[in-house]
Amino acid sequence: MAKTYVFNPDSDLALANGDANYLPPRSARRMATDLAFLPAWYAADGDAVLIPASDALYYWSKTSPNNLLHSEIKWITDRETLPNQPLSPWGWNAALVKQMRGRGLSDEHLPDADEMDALRRLSGRQVAVEVLAEVMRRLSSEHPLTGESALCVTEGEIARRVEAHPATMLKAPWSSSGKGLRRAQGCYQPPLSGWCVRTLDQQGAVVVEPLYNKVKDFAMEFYSAGDGSPLSFVGYSSFVTDANGAYEGNRLMTDESIEEELATRVPRATLHTVRTTLQNIIGERVGAHYCGYVGVDMMICRMDAREDGGEACALHPCDGGEVYALHPCVEINLRMNMGVVAHIFYERYVEAGCQGRFVVDYYPTTEALKEAHARRTEEFPLTLSTNGRIRQGYMPLTPIGRETQYLVWVVV
Repeated sequence: MAKTYVFNPDSDLALANGDANYLPPRSARRMATDLAFLPAWYAADGDAVLIPASDALYYWSKTSPNNLLHSEIKWITDRETLPNQPLSPWGWNAALVKQMRGRGLSDEHLPDADEMDALRRLSGRQVAVEVLAEVMRRLSSEHPLTGESALCVTEGEIARRVEAHPATMLKAPWSSSGKGLRRAQGCYQPPLSGWCVRTLDQQGAVVVEPLYNKVKDFAMEFYSAGDGSPLSFVGYSSFVTDANGAYEGNRLMTDESIEEELATRVPRATLHTVRTTLQNIIGERVGAHYCGYVGVDMMICRMDAREDGGEACALHPCDGGEVYALHPCVEINLRMNMGVVAHIFYERYVEAGCQGRFVVDYYPTTEALKEAHARRTEEFPLTLSTNGRIRQGYMPLTPIGRETQYLVWVVV
């Protein structure tokens, strides 16, 4: 059955708020407008994509950039009636449900209040805390793993956790990429304490984690069928974040190439065992309540030998003598995510064997965006293979209009 896709990047913020009347901040609304076209790259023939009634998006939808897109995508503006078919949003939240119901979508295609309550609960970081603890309990004695995370519900608990480590990362239970995060350097005092008090008041808890010597970000992407069965493995996501932990982009490459890189620091057996364990643990917790993609962010950390705590059977040195460990569950995303988009785009549109970058960019002005676009167009001319896939070069995946500040682009 055909689906209707909508890009609502404010979903995590809306879940944190929990109010059906939630209004996203201006920056989130700008991003939703500028990148509304993005689902077209992972939708299928016959599917529909919701786009704002803007000249740039309408023109883009009619020209199908470089003829790579499916020709049967249907474009639905905010002035048109929604087709009565399943909705596939970036992420579910109460505000989206109310908005779509107001546009005439029938309740059979929308989660009810109880389902939304369950999804909100399962989307909180407390689930990642529980899953991490279970993975460590099952596997840490036999595999090079690291990871510690605590859900704190009082200031006293937060202070004890912060003061127990030289550096920690504090997280709100619900927040979006790079948001709702604070760093601490071994002491609990203002302004950190003020942020914690507000977060405790608004969300009831704060997650506290030690800071690790990270050398590599990546994720395993899964799919939940919604029937309580183990998750299916979709593929790897090799991504890049900024200094604050906010997502910047993905590497475009095969799963085999990503795993080969990871295996230079962590045994393949560990990657495969963690993958299977997560499929079962997360499937048990969320599989009966959620149908869709599940992203599990991970990282490889360089370890001081003393951090092993004497249990040397799990850690082992790699070439050069460095010791590494896998953090198997930094975050769990119960929604579509850029890693899955990059994975699908690579498999559909990039020539086999080629590698590249998938980037989500923000610019302070439209002029700056257009200048960068012109420069990349000149520096990396696009070349397609005989079968219509990208062999090399630069291409924007979202329109550039009169007010655009966000852009998704690739270079191969």
